[in-house]
Amino acid sequence: MSNTTMMMSPRRMAWTALPALLAVIGLAQASQAATSAYWRHEEGSDGALIAAGPGSVLDSSGNSNHMQTFDPTFTSASYSTNVSPVPLRSGLPNTLSLDFGPGGDDAGLNDDNYSGGAAINSQLFSSMTMELAFNMNAIGGFQAVFGKDGKPTSSVVPPLKVLVRGDDFPNAVPNQLFIEWIDGDGDVHFLAGGSTITAGEWNHLAFVLTDASASLYVAGEDTPYELVSSIAGEDFAGTSGEVLFASDANYSIGRGAFNGGVADWADAVIDEVRISDTALDTSEFLFAAVPEPSSLLLVALGAAALGARSVRNHS
Repeated sequence: MSNTTMMMSPRRMAWTALPALLAVIGLAQASQAATSAYWRHEEGSDGALIAAGPGSVLDSSGNSNHMQTFDPTFTSASYSTNVSPVPLRSGLPNTLSLDFGPGGDDAGLNDDNYSGGAAINSQLFSSMTMELAFNMNAIGGFQAVFGKDGKPTSSVVPPLKVLVRGDDFPNAVPNQLFIEWIDGDGDVHFLAGGSTITAGEWNHLAFVLTDASASLYVAGEDTPYELVSSIAGEDFAGTSGEVLFASDANYSIGRGAFNGGVADWADAVIDEVRISDTALDTSEFLFAAVPEPSSLLLVALGAAALGARSVRNHS
C-alpha cells in the first residue's frame, strides 16, 4: 500500500489520544469532587489587606468553607503577586498569594486566617490530602503555615500542624518542614522533611493520610514531588474511621496552635491551600511540578505520532 493509504489521519490520531484525554479529565473531575476546601487567595488585589468580616477569604471548592482574619488592622496578611513559578495542574491562573509577614497592617508577626464556623471544622476524614505552597520570608523560630486549633488530649500537640521547626529535632536537621497530628485514636505522630528550608524559595507540599499510612511529599521550584517521609502499617483510624482527631476546632493559615493556644505565626508567603477527603495520587497533586510531564495527553499524542511514523517507515 502507499504511504498515503497507510499514514494515520489527524482524525484517527485524535481518536487514538481520546482515552488519555478522558483519563486526564477524569483525574481532574475526581480530585475536584474530592475537594473539601480550597483557599486560593485570588480574591484580593496586590498590596491590599483582607476585608473585615466572615467569608472574606474564599473557598473555591463550592463548599462555602470560607476563612476570615480576626481584625484586619493588625492580623491581616497582604495580597501579593509573589506566586510559585510552578503552574497549577488544573491550568487555572495563579496571580495572587497572601504574605503573612510583618507589615501591611502593622509591624507585628501576628497575621493569620481561620475557618470560623465552617462545616469543614467538624468533617470526619477516613482519608485526606492536605496541600499548599509556601515561601519563607525569613527562617528562625517555630513557624506554622497551616494547622487545626485545639488541645483535645493531654498532649501539647494540636490536631494538626504544618510548620518549619526552629530546632533540629528529630534528626539533627535544622529548620526543616515538620507535620504533627493526632490520629483518630488520640495518638500523636509526626513526619519530618529531612532537609533545611531556605528563605526565598517556593516549596509545594502534599500530606497524604489514610487509616494505615501517612506520607509527606515535597516539590521545589524546579523539581518534581518527592516522597520525603512516610509511616506505614499503622492504625490511624478512630471509632468512626476518622484518621484525624474528631473536633470542631478551626483550621488556620499563617499560624498553628500549641498547648491549646494560638501560636507559631509564620513569616511566609502562603498560597493554594487545599484539603481533599481522599488520598490523592501524585498525579492529582495541585502543582504540575517540573520536570514531570505536563499531562498524560502529551504521552498519548507522542505515542500516536511514533505509531504513525512507524507505519510510514514500513509501508
